[in-house]
Amino acid sequence: MSQLEILTRIKDDVEGTRVQVADGKANTEVAGAPIGTQVIVRHLFYNAPARRKFLKAPLRETELIQKQIMLYALAFPQIAFRLIVDGRESLVAPAASPLERIGAIWGREVAGEMLEVNYTSIDLSVRGFISRPTLVRASREWQNFFVNGRPIRSGLLAVMLERPYLGRVPPNRHPLAVIKIDVDPQLVDVNVHPRKSEVRFYQERAIYGTVSQAVEAALRDFPVTYQPGTTNWPFANVPVGEGAPAPMVREESADYRAANWRAVAQVHNTYILAQSAEGMVIVDQHAAQEQLFYELLTTTGSNQNSVISIQIQVTAREAELLNDHLDLYHSVGIDIEPFGENTFRINALPAFVNLEPREFITTLLQEHERYRQLEGDALRDKLAARAACISAIKAGDALDSDRQQTLLNELAQAYSPATCPHGRPVFVTLRLEELERRFLRR
Repeated sequence: MSQLEILTRIKDDVEGTRVQVADGKANTEVAGAPIGTQVIVRHLFYNAPARRKFLKAPLRETELIQKQIMLYALAFPQIAFRLIVDGRESLVAPAASPLERIGAIWGREVAGEMLEVNYTSIDLSVRGFISRPTLVRASREWQNFFVNGRPIRSGLLAVMLERPYLGRVPPNRHPLAVIKIDVDPQLVDVNVHPRKSEVRFYQERAIYGTVSQAVEAALRDFPVTYQPGTTNWPFANVPVGEGAPAPMVREESADYRAANWRAVAQVHNTYILAQSAEGMVIVDQHAAQEQLFYELLTTTGSNQNSVISIQIQVTAREAELLNDHLDLYHSVGIDIEPFGENTFRINALPAFVNLEPREFITTLLQEHERYRQLEGDALRDKLAARAACISAIKAGDALDSDRQQTLLNELAQAYSPATCPHGRPVFVTLRLEELERRFLRR
């Protein structure tokens, strides 16, 4: 399937050996070589055009290779890795400690937020690093599991990893992790997936439970701060004396400004119920503000920025995406510039952004990676839509009457208020005639 060359020499030998394989024939000869082993693969699928046709675009194949190299670099920090793409160094990771290797792959800032996990029993060990609850991502892409040095995918391991984080991180956020599980090879079946990326454990419950216990031990100093399933109670600060009658609580009258729609109530902290001249309107609060932010980002001269100055570190692939599209990021109000190898300085962000700047940029880079095949306005629209989505009011956020009315007034001025950037409806209307028919008044 390829033309293979192996050049190898052990430390105590004076000369090395070169093995060349092509068309199923092997040729071995003595050769000068440095200590170690080099494996060179050329002309992949040169004799199998049907297989070669199914290769993806060169850029995509390069990304997959880079991800695989980074995966093995995390698995074997004692081994140096160097990836060269088109004559340019894409990744350099010298032999280092496990935490130093995380810093080389994910950045020093990420490495500084990692906690060590270390559990050992008679026939099982769980080692590695997990992120503090203050460092989370929107996806599980940054979670890596290794069994006896083999990288694997396991949804159940991810669940057991995240269980101790419950109540310590916001909903729908996922920690970063490099977890290495060493177990007796006889207790692992690696032949359950064609790519060997999934395994089956003989003692599944013991291993999954151990992972969860090891992570819980590493997080013991971090208190539970979130209560899943709860909402903000708007009268939580109303004083009530013990044994005394509860005070009368009244909602302040709203000073509504002139607008086509008048906010009446918030339903399930998700929808705004409004009265219109024709009847009533139900507005999705998240979709409404998402569309407003999207129009700010995509309308020239409409976006105001908040000035900051923060340095962030990104992966080599993310740095490449940023360097190639700096003007595009500037067009959506993100003033960012290179500041060293895989390091960037954020000078300004859209004023409405309420996320921590590093998390905001990381989330946009994940969206950029997802739509890497797009360019120009198409890519800008995807990034603007994502930036608007993560910055907008969420379902479950309680809004007072003033904020409800302000949102309706702003929506009335929007260029395209009917749908959000993802195509979902922003509001639905119920005409007065329809209400009267339903109540048999007509």
